[in-house]
Amino acid sequence: MKTNSIVLIGMPGSGKTTVGQPLSEALGMSFVDTDKIIFEKVNKPLKDIVAQDGLEKFLEIQEQILLGLDLNNRVISTGGSVVYNKAAMEFLKKNGIVFYLKEDLEILEKRLASGRRLARNSEQSFADIYAERAPLYEKYADVTIDCSNKSVQSIVTEITSIYNEFKAKS
Repeated sequence: MKTNSIVLIGMPGSGKTTVGQPLSEALGMSFVDTDKIIFEKVNKPLKDIVAQDGLEKFLEIQEQILLGLDLNNRVISTGGSVVYNKAAMEFLKKNGIVFYLKEDLEILEKRLASGRRLARNSEQSFADIYAERAPLYEKYADVTIDCSNKSVQSIVTEITSIYNEFKAKS
């Protein structure tokens, strides 16, 4: 097996952090939220980095932080834009099992109706981002988890089962 880490990718609102925390507890792993690490390192909300410094600068910061992560025995919740970073995604795939938490666009839009900002260019709609990122999530995922109409606990159970199968084969 590559390492004993799990990497969660997916759109904002797909449940990466919501699923990641109980998943890490279930497996006895540490939980890492890469967006939180970026915020702590830069001491600035991610939306402000994008607004003030541009999307490219945000992606550079994200890549530096991801490439410096200790990926041993961790559940890693990534930012939705991580799939734009080829080097970071290759590093994550090489060092862990990548799970794509797939959710329907309509559900994601409802979850994000509160005004949460995304790492995107100002002229892009949420649907544009979804259409652009979905193929990248599919490309980098080792496993796609369809999260439609599933509870957090059932998703945790599904990932745990698949993860244990991966471990048993290695």
